[in-house]
Parts: sequence; C-alpha cells; structure tokens
Amino acid sequence: MRIIWRKSAVESLWEIDHWRETIEWSPLATHLKDTIHAYFEGQDPTHCIPGRQVVIQGLPVDLRMVLISIGKSDPYKVFYRLTSKNIEVFLIRHPHQKPIG
Repeated sequence: MRIIWRKSAVESLWEIDHWRETIEWSPLATHLKDTIHAYFEGQDPTHCIPGRQVVIQGLPVDLRMVLISIGKSDPYKVFYRLTSKNIEVFLIRHPHQKPIG
C-alpha cells in the first residue's frame, strides 16, 4: 500500500500550524504527518478497513475517517480514500474545527 498526500491534506496541515501559531503554540504539522503515515503503514486493509464511512448531508461518500491522537490532545480527524493500491489522505481537521457538510 502506498500512502498519497493530496494537496488538500497538506494545506490542512498548514492551516492547523497557522492556527497554532496564533495562540502561541508550537507547530506540529511534520509530527502529525509522520504519525498519520506510520498509522496507515501499520494497517492491513485486507483484514479490516480502518475508520468509518463519511456521510455528507445524509449521503455516503467515497471517504473514510479515522481519529488519530497526538499525545494527550483530542484526536485529529483524518479523511482518506482507500483504493486497490493506495491510501489517499485528503484532509486533516483539528478536533475543534467545524464539521464538514
């Protein structure tokens, strides 16, 4: 399985770091990306597909969401798509950001 980071996922990491800077917290995008990457490397989707299916406006979409914690903080929402050969990471949301849809 190859892990692909979509542009939207990288931009969401930048947004999280920007928000953290405004409240004088240190950036963590690199650590968060490494943690997410390690999480997906340790998964075997042939046995169990991690996370749950995403529903937007009452309709299921072609995305799944997993919760990944960094330290003792609330878990980050990681939205991804599983294809036959790849895991495509689309978006990372801070625990206190508004829900999508």
